[in-house]
Amino acid sequence: MPLFHTEAIVLRSINLSESDKLVTFMTKRYGKVKCVAKAARKIKNRFGATIEPLSHIQLIYFGKENQILFRLNHSNIIHSFQDIRDDLQKVFTGIYFSELIDALIPEMHPDPNAFKLLQDSLKTLEVVANLDVLSRAFEMRLMCLAGYTPQLSYCAICKKSEYTTKIGFSFERRGIICEPCTFQAQPGIRFQVGTLKYLKKLKTMDIKHANRLKFPKGIELEIEQLIHRFILSYTGRELKSYPFIKNMSKIDTSIEL
Repeated sequence: MPLFHTEAIVLRSINLSESDKLVTFMTKRYGKVKCVAKAARKIKNRFGATIEPLSHIQLIYFGKENQILFRLNHSNIIHSFQDIRDDLQKVFTGIYFSELIDALIPEMHPDPNAFKLLQDSLKTLEVVANLDVLSRAFEMRLMCLAGYTPQLSYCAICKKSEYTTKIGFSFERRGIICEPCTFQAQPGIRFQVGTLKYLKKLKTMDIKHANRLKFPKGIELEIEQLIHRFILSYTGRELKSYPFIKNMSKIDTSIEL
């Protein structure tokens, strides 16, 4: 059986049996893959912290090219993202990023851009204090990479690009709707025209520059609600970490992952 060598970031690790674990990786070369880590639950095991969620590692695994479950052979830590692990809110934000990747990126579909987005986002997460813009930028950039780019340039119905004070967004049509056209298609949400330029910035901005963008007061919640509902329209379910992130903003403490 061939060996596969690649960089990877651990998305999640779950118990598979009394001694084994099932680990999901976002790899740089091969996309999202799942591997069985034999004896990983034993006290003395050769994988250790390398299969902990959020770890950036050098990975070797083996199996047939067309199978969906592989066998973990070897792993070395490149970067543990310890600064994230030392902050409770950042931990859940990083896990949320991993959950989104897992939910939106198909298995065995090489996607180096999605890997780079996750890697850059975790690096930025280590150093930024305000997580709101980073989270919204990650969500929007990932949706675009996954092929779910929202139409923000013109009305999804009349195709006009000039608006009044309010704009609607249709989750069915995957785009904005101008005020006159809301009589033809009831929008799922309405927002101020000024919010649109920030949504457009989030589509194209380099995730490493997330700390340079600031949302005006009152717009943060509007942007969060719109993007969150847009994601739900594709995933069909709430990700487990999202409610925790909402609650963690009220907690000023830290723990180890």
